Amino acid sequence: MRAKIVGSIVLVGLLLFSMFMYAKPSGGEGKLEYKVYAKKDIISAAYKAYGNPKLGMWVAKVVLYNTGKGAIRNIKISYSIDTYSQQISKTYPILVPGGTLVDLYYPIISSDVTKLTMPTPSNLRIRIEYEVNGKKKTEEITKSLQILGIHDFIFSSLSPEESTGSFYDTFSNAPLIVAWVTTTDPVVREFADMGNRLAGGAGASLSDEEAIKSLSGIWQLAVVNGFSYKTEPSSYWTSKAAQHVMYPRDVIRDKSGTCLDLAIWFATLATTQGLKAYIVFMPGHAFPLIQLPSGSIIPVEATAINSKVSFQDAVKMGLQTWQKATQGPYQVIDIAEYQSDGIIPPELPQLPPNVLKEWGISAQTQGGGAEGGTGNQEEGGEWVIYNGNGFSFQYPANWQQPEDYGGYVYLVSNDAEFEFIVMYAQGYTVQDMVQSFEQTLQEGGITIKARKETQADIAGITAYAVLYSLSSQYGDFAAVARYFTSGGTAYAVIYDFPRNNQEYNQLGEQIVSTFRLG
Repeated sequence: MRAKIVGSIVLVGLLLFSMFMYAKPSGGEGKLEYKVYAKKDIISAAYKAYGNPKLGMWVAKVVLYNTGKGAIRNIKISYSIDTYSQQISKTYPILVPGGTLVDLYYPIISSDVTKLTMPTPSNLRIRIEYEVNGKKKTEEITKSLQILGIHDFIFSSLSPEESTGSFYDTFSNAPLIVAWVTTTDPVVREFADMGNRLAGGAGASLSDEEAIKSLSGIWQLAVVNGFSYKTEPSSYWTSKAAQHVMYPRDVIRDKSGTCLDLAIWFATLATTQGLKAYIVFMPGHAFPLIQLPSGSIIPVEATAINSKVSFQDAVKMGLQTWQKATQGPYQVIDIAEYQSDGIIPPELPQLPPNVLKEWGISAQTQGGGAEGGTGNQEEGGEWVIYNGNGFSFQYPANWQQPEDYGGYVYLVSNDAEFEFIVMYAQGYTVQDMVQSFEQTLQEGGITIKARKETQADIAGITAYAVLYSLSSQYGDFAAVARYFTSGGTAYAVIYDFPRNNQEYNQLGEQIVSTFRLG
């Protein structure tokens, strides 16, 4: 027992001695050495990604070494980028002799970079403050960098020392390309909706068949308007792999784009219809993959728009491109995944509501006749907008105006064969709306013979959807309901029609495609 006590006293003594020696200023002096690694370019389109540490898009890395015999204390590292990022600082209490400290800079960049149209020089400023034996010292470092224009994209930010020269290092910035996928851009959505109407108002997220129909209509709209493929001007290319990348709205305006522009453009149009999309990079080429509601993937050779082929032929050509890609290095960029991680589009200038007309975009063929259509629109197919309580939708102009009964908006076709309904209630849940609608059916003497649950897109939201098979004393009919919540309000958007009447089914999806919140 006594030996144990003595042993404990010795251990405590050694511990106190070591703590004392650690805290006691040594006879030597700390000596700070450092290395600074900095990116030379910032991609303006992806400026929001740089401030998110989990994405790993650091702009500077400072490595501190203490090569002296004493401690270095009260270290403060400050960073700023002239004009575009205010100063931020980090502090560290101590760097022991022989120790190493690594600090990464993730800047919060001003949205002013979205106004740049050309690469703009700037300065990264780093200040290191510290104390050695009670004496304060300062190191200041300035690194030149350039803020790229809003359309400029470089495929890799790795320095020659970091890069192995492999395909994947050469395309290390590939995930940042999703900053160009502008699903919520009103101009892009309007173009997609126009193409969807050309296909007869297909509901892309309801089934593979409807998805193909919707994509075909969008593709046909581009063909009708003379869209084409163009190569990247060789004068733009520098010692780094770089490219001027157009946003989908720019492709629509110019009716042309490079393989990468067209891949982004068509992938974005697919996402507006509630479909998942991907962008594939392979040596010298890029193309989109579209995921159908069943989970099946179809590759699309977007550059085939130049040959004015059908969408089905573009898919056939896409299969050949995909097969070629898998025989060598390639990279698949999951748009939804990377955007959910924080790589989101920049703010783009607002465009006039009639800009598609100004750009000469029309659903009319060269012969002047409208393609597609539901067969239920008269007098040229003009539609008008109904503005409800926090939402809006469009409907044929020759129909009577919808009626709002307070939480229940009702629209009926002139022949009373088709009904469109919007139910809304604040504080309700999706399940509340489902029960309310289905109870209303039962109270009205309508039997639910079958119901199929699925998901469907509406107003950029993936909604819980139910396809109903119904029966009443007036005959058999079908209904499609989308249930969702937004801003504390629950919605049920429903249309019903005589069973097997595909014209009215397509019309319902066409009206749904115009539904907007706000």
